[in-house]
Amino acid sequence: MASTLLPIKIIESSRVAPPPGTTPDHASLPFTYFDVFWIKLPPVERLFFYRYPHPTTHFISSFLPRLKSSLSQALKTYHHLAGNFRLIPGTDDRFEHYYVEGDAISFTVAECNGPFEDLTSDHERDVSQLEYLVPVLPRSEELQPLLVVQVTVFPDQGIVIGTSLHHTACDGTSSIQFMHTWAKTCLSGALVSSHVPIFDRTLIPDPSNIYSFFYNIAQNYLKSVRKDAIPAIEPSKLVLATFTLRREHIQSLKQQVLTKAEQRKTSFHCSTIVVAFAYIWTSFVRAKQMDNTERACLLLTADARARIQPPLPSEYFGNCLVSCMTLANVTDLIQDDGIFVAAEAFGKSIDQLGEKLKVPRTWFDNHASLNGTPVLTVAGSPKFKVYDVDFGLGRPIKVEVISATKTGAMSAAESRGDQGGVEIGIAFPKNEMDCFKKYFFEGLKLLSE
Repeated sequence: MASTLLPIKIIESSRVAPPPGTTPDHASLPFTYFDVFWIKLPPVERLFFYRYPHPTTHFISSFLPRLKSSLSQALKTYHHLAGNFRLIPGTDDRFEHYYVEGDAISFTVAECNGPFEDLTSDHERDVSQLEYLVPVLPRSEELQPLLVVQVTVFPDQGIVIGTSLHHTACDGTSSIQFMHTWAKTCLSGALVSSHVPIFDRTLIPDPSNIYSFFYNIAQNYLKSVRKDAIPAIEPSKLVLATFTLRREHIQSLKQQVLTKAEQRKTSFHCSTIVVAFAYIWTSFVRAKQMDNTERACLLLTADARARIQPPLPSEYFGNCLVSCMTLANVTDLIQDDGIFVAAEAFGKSIDQLGEKLKVPRTWFDNHASLNGTPVLTVAGSPKFKVYDVDFGLGRPIKVEVISATKTGAMSAAESRGDQGGVEIGIAFPKNEMDCFKKYFFEGLKLLSE
């Protein structure tokens, strides 16, 4: 598939820091065992698209100063995001997020005369084009930056706010919490935070040194397992499309799954996420034509704040995720009742998370057996409310997790126009996308009937 270059021009490169005198001279946050797993993994890349029917000059003179000023204000609270992470001096495997007054976030402003409406549509789009809108997070072995921002102006059409965030800094729950704070501050003109973040790392005790155990996993076999299980595909060969399961689709799926569960005298966690992801998983397996594969895997990381003991406050800022792995036979997933099979397996995996959290050393036991198993991973969640991130331009018209396209993942968010619905972004090579669309829409037709 031929890729068309987007006509991008860099207008400005600057750095945004917290206001002078509003932060400590230096501050550090030690990694917990929830953070250390992400050291070698790529950053999370998000794009927020907004309508902005004004020329670039208007953006630079009117809106850009507010955008930068509000980011600076937000960094008074989240100052460590302007810093880096580093190996703690004198240690072999202990890392920390380290901030020194004067640290700042790289902030790039670009202009593009490309097809804004096309890039924000639900139909297939070239992943390599969207990557032009993503800021590049520099890689460093000594001081690794945590966050970079790029704002791309499409004159008289819209703007795109792109972020690249190193996953050691925080999980999706926390990163969207930060984005809400930045946006609300921009909207109001004063620092606004509906959730005051909690950074206290002593809330995650580690008496049995799970940290070192996870560090060794991250350095050794887990990276190679993921490489084998989720082979990278060149962005130029991928197309990204958006699919929506409306509220009535979700309700119909739940009804079908619960009816079959009652008939088979079984019970399991059956939520919107369970039936939505089960539906996507079965379409994914069919699109990949896994007839010669014994089993498939659905893999997501679940928020563990309310599940660990003692529970963490929802305002805890950092990583607090546990792997939720679901395996099922391909032959079962592609049968007429494949959605029920997927939902039952996934629901029971969620049911087991509480017990799993009690024995962290077993969290990655099954990952070693994934070699050769096709994996559908999940990025994002409908619970994040990404479409409420309003900088004063109205709700985003589209939010994309571009990093998900590089690992064979699907991104999940709340539906933009249907309360209770779920929006999925997923990338495939063109031939597989055609298959996925066929199975996805055929299934919806059956649900409607």
